[in-house]
Amino acid sequence: MLDDFQSLGRDMFVTGLVSSHTGSLSARRDDKMVITRRGAMLGRLTEADLLEVEIGGECPEEAAEDAVVHQAVYRATDAQAVVYARPPFTSALALIEDRLSPANRDGADNLGSAPVLISQRNIDSPDVAQLIGRTLRESRVAALRGSGVFARGADVFDAFHMVSLLEEMCKVVQIYRTLTGGEAQPVGFEQRDRQPTSSFRPRNDNYGRRPPGGRPQPPRGPASGPPRHNDGQPRRPYQPRDPNGARRGPPPRH
Repeated sequence: MLDDFQSLGRDMFVTGLVSSHTGSLSARRDDKMVITRRGAMLGRLTEADLLEVEIGGECPEEAAEDAVVHQAVYRATDAQAVVYARPPFTSALALIEDRLSPANRDGADNLGSAPVLISQRNIDSPDVAQLIGRTLRESRVAALRGSGVFARGADVFDAFHMVSLLEEMCKVVQIYRTLTGGEAQPVGFEQRDRQPTSSFRPRNDNYGRRPPGGRPQPPRGPASGPPRHNDGQPRRPYQPRDPNGARRGPPPRH
């Protein structure tokens, strides 16, 4: 188990799924779990960084801050391992989306869609732990807004696969939005299977770009009438004045 934790922790750090002292790993061992220590460096784990904790008992102070979440997931599911990470693209997209849907077939087949959970409580709260545990009954991975991502699996590598796949999906979505100027994400495979859509999208006269000079102006011509002041009154034609200030010529016609 130590070898698996060391190799996986190193992969998570190298691929950017965690920073130097964030994230946690755990694996079920009968009615207990082996979990990384609070503040452990996943990229440089040692035997002293692993703790054995009862799934139904109290978490020691030196266990990872999110250890109660791992316990809740084991109690609610048949997971054999749990991974907690803070992937940057997933975390960023979870701030604005309520659900993360895959845009590729691999994500749709292996991942489905990942729910985004919202809570004002700390990650070590029992309420947050129960919320994530219930959610991972139906989903293999879930994001907690502002905190990170939890995934369950048959082993630590299987759970890592879910986190990595979700991060790749979110990275593609954000690159797509950058290239297209912030347009909405294309319909994912889940929605595409339910509602067939055309592969073509409508375009306007200028391919979605504004014409030079700013916003288009409404046409003016004989049908639009004379230009008006802000009060809606038509402009009076110019009339010269004599030195006393009186207008010359007949009064203007309205």
